[in-house]
Amino acid sequence: MEFVFIFILFITILGAYLVVSKTKYRLKDTAVKKNEIIEKYELSLKNILDKYQEDKNKQLEEKKIFLKQCNCELSRNIFFTDDEASKVLQRLAKL
Repeated sequence: MEFVFIFILFITILGAYLVVSKTKYRLKDTAVKKNEIIEKYELSLKNILDKYQEDKNKQLEEKKIFLKQCNCELSRNIFFTDDEASKVLQRLAKL
């Protein structure tokens, strides 16, 4: 009877450890996630600018559309405050 109790206790502890260790690796730090989002926006904007490199008017028009889309997404993003979102948009606008 004691063997069964110890076995069940061991399995429970092992299961709890595995759940906690897997969850720990999936969660990213907020700063890392913010940087990934910003880098994604920068890469997308650079691709847009490269695509319309020959036509400056089209390039400016597409950049405005992209910045509006980013503004909308950042305003709903839980990682960014309004001030941070504004700084990201200013950074993108300078590209």
